[in-house]
Amino acid sequence: MPRLTLDLRHPTGGFLYKLTGPRVLIDGTAQPVGAWGTHAVDVAAGPHRVEVHVPYVLPRKAGRATAEVTVPEQGLALEYMAPTVVFAKGSLGPQGQQKSPGFKAVHAFNIAAVVLVVAYFASRSFS
Repeated sequence: MPRLTLDLRHPTGGFLYKLTGPRVLIDGTAQPVGAWGTHAVDVAAGPHRVEVHVPYVLPRKAGRATAEVTVPEQGLALEYMAPTVVFAKGSLGPQGQQKSPGFKAVHAFNIAAVVLVVAYFASRSFS
């Protein structure tokens, strides 16, 4: 029987993701994955709808991502990457190509915050 291999990942700095595991539904049926990492699920060859999300307070399904895939006889590998910002969508697709949505925005925000703090303290020292 063909296998759908799912590599379930989260951003390195996303320590809150370690408190809960992702949820996977294939054709609307929950799959017993429960933890981050690589999991293989036996499926019939042919078209399937794959959904991955992380249970959270608000939104209830954080980082939700879906993909319509066709699983060949030799199987298929997918990668899910949870978002950096919990309100963003997750990324689900070919292995090795998924990036954490929201990372650039959070990175830019952090740089702006550091620049503002440095500018504030620099202006105080010249007063």
